[in-house]
Amino acid sequence: MSLSSLGLTALDETVYHALLCGGEATAGDPDLVDVGAALERLVALELVRLDPDGRPVAIDPEIGISRLIRRRLLETSAEQRRIADAWKALHQLSAERRGPDRTVAIERIDGIDLINERIWSLALDAREVLTVRSDRRRPRPDLLPAYLHRLGEGVRWRTIIPRKSLADPALMEYSLTLHRAGDHHRLVDDAGQQMVIVDRSVAFVPATPDDDSQSVLMISQAGAVATMVDLFERVWTHAADLEPHPAASLTPRERQVLHLLSSVDKDEIAAREMGVSLRTYRRHVADLFDRLGAANRFQAALLAKQQGWL
Repeated sequence: MSLSSLGLTALDETVYHALLCGGEATAGDPDLVDVGAALERLVALELVRLDPDGRPVAIDPEIGISRLIRRRLLETSAEQRRIADAWKALHQLSAERRGPDRTVAIERIDGIDLINERIWSLALDAREVLTVRSDRRRPRPDLLPAYLHRLGEGVRWRTIIPRKSLADPALMEYSLTLHRAGDHHRLVDDAGQQMVIVDRSVAFVPATPDDDSQSVLMISQAGAVATMVDLFERVWTHAADLEPHPAASLTPRERQVLHLLSSVDKDEIAAREMGVSLRTYRRHVADLFDRLGAANRFQAALLAKQQGWL
């Protein structure tokens, strides 16, 4: 067992474990100065408290360690955001150095680690991510916590995968985990070109078709990205849901969202009428679009009428 990632030294862990087991804080270590310093750190980390007589008492690990993990996750997320800001500053400074007429709209990125780093530097602050995966793409359990964290923050994530991906149990389980967490997956017979599109402004595609393991092109040219977004939406509209919704009437909440979509022009007003935050309202709208298979309000209204919901 090691808690070094949470800021504990080996001696801190030894002292904390001794206290948890009902022993003395000095057990196994004769150096009282070092043990005293360890106790001070444990108190500062809120893993140990002092009773009325000044004796150290260990905090239940379910409380203390969980609190440290949550704190560390928040710190890590903040650090990732700072790194993402640094990437943005780098791109801006590079563009300014080249001049307004020489801004690079396509950049080649080599190496899977650098590729993942660059994509996630943008995805950490994204509002929407669109992905097309191939059946050869292996699950990345090491990235799963980052995926789930962003999904929990409300990012709208949609993924298209080829139907034959379901033949791979590991890839199927991985896709279902993301799908049920909010990264909505749809199936097609042929997914076509692999891509990742962040906030409809930056796209990543393999430098060599059907091979994204070594090199990708990062494209920020507005027209090219808009074309890829349009292609994604066209495929998405005709794709099948990974877990089809049962044919049933709308829930009261979905019916309310559909009514507001058809009667209120501004999302801010609709969210206020619904009594939720703007972000929550837009998440409800996105979920309704996914259920209907719609890409926009017009399609949603059309499909809802076809279903007899309007």
